[in-house]
Amino acid sequence: MVTNVTVITNSASTVTVKPAKSTVASVTTIPSSNISLGSLSNVNTANTSNGRTLVYNSITQKYEAADPYINALSGGTF
Repeated sequence: MVTNVTVITNSASTVTVKPAKSTVASVTTIPSSNISLGSLSNVNTANTSNGRTLVYNSITQKYEAADPYINALSGGTF
């Protein structure tokens, strides 16, 4: 007997085919290559615009859009 299994997913998953007495096959899939940041559970894409960066917020435990932090430099040799 042949069993064909097709899995279409955007997240990593494991598929195991188990007949009555033994495991015939186990396949681990990886996410497709066209995943957007908005589909990730730990990224908040609200308030995004050109020039903003992703910064981790330890309170919400998510990456969020923020203005880049630029520390003022004065003097010295660079």
